[in-house]
Amino acid sequence: MKYLFILMVAVFFSSTVYAEAQKPSNNADSAAFYFSKAKNSRATRMFIDAEKYFLKAIQFDENNIEIRLEFADYFVEIRKYVLANQQYRAIVENNPKHKVALTKYIELSFLQRRWTEVIKYGEIAFANNVKVAKLNYMMGKSYYEDEDYGKARRYLTAQINETPSDKETVTLLGRVFVEMSMYNDAIAMYKKAIESNPDDYELMYEIGLLYSAQNNDREAVKYYEMAATKGIKQDLAFLQNLGTAYLTFDIPKGVAVLNKVLEKKPGDVEILTQIAQAYYKAGQYATAHELFFKIYENDKRNAKALYMAGLSLIKNGKKEKGAQMCDKAIAMEPQLGDLRTQKSVL
Repeated sequence: MKYLFILMVAVFFSSTVYAEAQKPSNNADSAAFYFSKAKNSRATRMFIDAEKYFLKAIQFDENNIEIRLEFADYFVEIRKYVLANQQYRAIVENNPKHKVALTKYIELSFLQRRWTEVIKYGEIAFANNVKVAKLNYMMGKSYYEDEDYGKARRYLTAQINETPSDKETVTLLGRVFVEMSMYNDAIAMYKKAIESNPDDYELMYEIGLLYSAQNNDREAVKYYEMAATKGIKQDLAFLQNLGTAYLTFDIPKGVAVLNKVLEKKPGDVEILTQIAQAYYKAGQYATAHELFFKIYENDKRNAKALYMAGLSLIKNGKKEKGAQMCDKAIAMEPQLGDLRTQKSVL
C-alpha cells in the first residue's frame, strides 16, 4: 500500500513536470505555441478554436508578420474580408514595402469597393516600387467611381499600355470618355475591345447607343443589328432604340420594329410621337396628321399633339381646317403660339 502511494506521487510529479515543460517560457514561445495550435485547428476545420488561438498568438507577438499573414489568410478562407484586411493593414503600417500584405490589402479593398483605400495604398505601392497586378486598373476604377475622370483616364491608359487586350480596362476607359463627352474616343475604345472579343454583343450595343447620341443613326443601326445577330436580349429598350434609329432613314423598318414595342405598351405616347414625327419630317403629312390626332384623342389635354395634327394638315394643303386645330391648341396652351415664328417645331 505504501509502495502504491509512493508510485502515485511519483506519477503526479512526473505529469506536472511534463505539463510545465510543455508551457512556453516567454512571449515568443507563447506566440509560437498558440500559432501552431491555430494552424492545426484550421487544418482540421475547427474554425472557432483556430480564431481563438490566432488571437492568443498575436497577443503574445503582435509584430509577428507570419502569424498575421496566416490569420488574414484564414479570414479570407471563411470570407471575412474586413477582418482579413485588418491584419494586412497592421503589417503594412509597420512595413509599407511588404509586397504580399500591401497587394492583398489593395485587392481586398478593391473587392469591398473601398475606393479611397485603394487610391491611398495604391500610391504607397507606386512610391515603394511594389508591383501589384493590374494596379493601374484598380486605381483608374477607383477614380472613376470617385468621379475624377481625368485621373481615371490617366491610370486606365497606363493599364492599357501594359495589357492592351484587357476587356475590363478598355471598356472602363470607354465609359470614362463617355462621361467626358468624348464620344468618338469612347467608340474607338469599344471597337478596340471588340477586336479581342468579337462576340461581345454588349459592347456592340454600347457603340450603337453612342452613335445614336451623335445622331449617326445608320451606324447606330449597324451595331444594334450586330448585337442582335450575336444574341443580345431584344427587350423593349433595345427594340425602341433600334426602331427609333431606323425611323430617321427607313420609316417602314422603324415602324415595324416599334410596333413590336407597342404590342406590349399599347398607346405609348412617346413611341407614337416618334413615329408621327418621323412621317412629318419625311413629308408624309397625311399619315403624320392621323398619328398626331390619334395621340390627341387618347389624351384631350395633349395640346402639342393637337397642334402638330393641325400643322400636318396645313402642310398637306388643308390650311383652314389645320389652322383651326392650331388655334384650339394655342388656346389650351398659349406658349404653342411661339412655334408659329419658328422654322421647325420638332
